[in-house]
Amino acid sequence: MKILRERRLPHRRIAAWRLNHCVYCGAVFPGDFKQGVQEPDGLKWIDRPNIPPDAARQLEMMKVVPLDRDTRPRSVGKILALASLPIFGAIFFLLYRILQRYGSGFAILAVVGGAIFLGYLVWSVFRSSD
Repeated sequence: MKILRERRLPHRRIAAWRLNHCVYCGAVFPGDFKQGVQEPDGLKWIDRPNIPPDAARQLEMMKVVPLDRDTRPRSVGKILALASLPIFGAIFFLLYRILQRYGSGFAILAVVGGAIFLGYLVWSVFRSSD
């Protein structure tokens, strides 16, 4: 059980070193709990150098302000998806004709499946325009 816990949460020990409570149950550690134990070596890689306030403000703005994006690739994808409608329609029609020889039940399933697929394709194209 201990091995599994270490594999799932390898950085939990390092991240929890500076906390004054248990990360699992929330119990507060006694004041002298960490005395005599060295700080893990991995903590020196966690401390990042401070960045200037201007750079921090720019990074914060990058999170909030959306960047202008070119919508051209989306329109090409929509055109290709809409152009594929007749191709898929022909495929399902041919499947219908083949299955009609063996039984009308299978042929009707092919038509219904094709209609659902084509409807989903059209729906996904128009949904991506939002």
